Order: sequence, then C-alpha cells, then structure tokens
Amino acid sequence: MIGNSLVLLTYWFCRKIKSMTDVYLISLALADILLVLSFPFLGINAIQGWIFGNIMCKVVRGLYSVNFFSGFLFLTCISVDRYIEIVQAVEAHKFRHKSIYYSKLTCIIVWALSLLLTLPQLIYSHSEVVNGFYHCKMIFPEEVTTTVKGISNIAQIIFGFIVPSLVMVFCYSVIIKTLQSSMSFRRHKTLKVVISLVVVFVMFQLPYSVVIFLETTDILQSKQMPCEVSKQKDVALIITSSLAFTRCCLNPILYAFIGVTFRRDILLLLKNLGCISRVSTKYNGPKRLYVSSVPMDTSSFSL
Repeated sequence: MIGNSLVLLTYWFCRKIKSMTDVYLISLALADILLVLSFPFLGINAIQGWIFGNIMCKVVRGLYSVNFFSGFLFLTCISVDRYIEIVQAVEAHKFRHKSIYYSKLTCIIVWALSLLLTLPQLIYSHSEVVNGFYHCKMIFPEEVTTTVKGISNIAQIIFGFIVPSLVMVFCYSVIIKTLQSSMSFRRHKTLKVVISLVVVFVMFQLPYSVVIFLETTDILQSKQMPCEVSKQKDVALIITSSLAFTRCCLNPILYAFIGVTFRRDILLLLKNLGCISRVSTKYNGPKRLYVSSVPMDTSSFSL
C-alpha cells in the first residue's frame, strides 16, 4: 500500500505525465492497490468465515480478479513500450505527440479485457454455508462446472503468466542485445535491472501458475481428487499465491523507484509533506543512451 500509494502521490504532486510508461505505471499502481484492498476480506473469510453478505462476496472477488488480470497486462504494456522506446526509437519519436493518447486508449482496452475475464467471478461467486460457517467462493452449477472452471483457470494461466512472460522475454532480450551494442558507461547497471525484471516475475509467478495448471488438468479430465491430495493442493495454492502477491509489493521498486528522476521526486514529495526536513534538488537531468545515433532516456532503468 505504501509503495504503490507513493507512486500515485508522486505523479499527482511532483511529476507530469510525459510518456506511455508513465500512464502504465499509474494504472499498474492503481491495480495493485485495489488488489491489496481485497486481501483483508479474503483473510477474514479464511479465518472465521464470510460475514459480509452475498453482494460483497461478488464485489470483493470481482475486485480481486479484475486487478489480478489488469496488473499482468499492464506489466506487458510496460515491456512493449520500453521495447519501442529503445529498440524502435526512430519510429517511436515520430508518434511521440500521440503517445499519451495511445496509452490511455490501451489502458481502457486493458481494463475492459480484465473486466471480461472477471465475469465468471462476478456471476458464480456466492456465500455458502460449509461446516457451519459461511464461505465466499465460486459455486458453479453442475452442468457447467467443468467447462466454466476450466476456462477460468486457463485464462489465469494464459493472461497471468504465459502472455506476460513471452512478451517480457522477447522485449527485454532484444533490449539487452541493443544495450550491448551501445557504448554507455551505465550499460552494465541497466542490463542488471532489465534481467532482474524478468527473473523476479518468473520466480514469483511460475509456482502459482504451475499449481493452477495442475488443478486445471484434473478439472478438464473430470478427475475427483482424493481428500488428502485436495488438502495438499489447497496448501500449495495458499503458499504460491502469497508468493505471487508479494510481487505486487515489488512492482513500485522495480518499475518506478529504481529510476533516478523518480527517486528525486519521491524525496521532494516527502519534503513537501513534512516527512523529511531537507532534500537536495540538484539534478543534472537523466543520463541518455545513444543507440543508432538516436538519444533515448533510460532514467527508468538507471540505478
């Protein structure tokens, strides 16, 4: 909450939206905050049962799902934007005056797609009595259980791991190749940042996606899990999903705070809010990387 809120506050008070990445970072921070807001409700549901009624069950699970999907899609958008800015710099410069418009249009599409993927949660989430306690969960009619739940899980795997992973690996591998051909003295630090983005995403998201995939294969094959296996699966889902959600806390660090200009603006914001007494505002501008004789701002990658 603190990290993503600082991103939004910095853009509100200290920064101007100048690029597509700025728009995507704001949307990513908003999606992560809304996702975190659903956690206390899900925690109460796990500990003492659902006490908020049927409507809130749909709202909370819908809030969780729409921001789960949108977060991954915005990470994908950031990867594509950085690829265009660094690898296709000449073409990107031609459309710079329309970049904000395109980014806002992309955000609308991402939110709409995320809402579409969330429809099963909104339709089939209910509060149901289990062993004397109400629990908020997805309850499917018998005639559609296998099909709908299988499709819902497959959508999580595709849009929650496969698509972002493939896009990130492609975009950042080409970016690394481009940076290696440059003569920038900051190249090695930049490469470390790029590699860390991919490694952190795979490390935190892969285990959860594997567990979801294994569950989906059993659903589609109409297999009935033994009780003990079902319990182990539930424990695995809790552990791996917690690991995946931890990545939301790392997003502000990896995608915003690591930038030189962003760190300066954060200090300025904290000074204006009275959190710190003084801050140096001396700044010589972001370092620029020259590739193919085209200058590109790489402050978002700089350490």
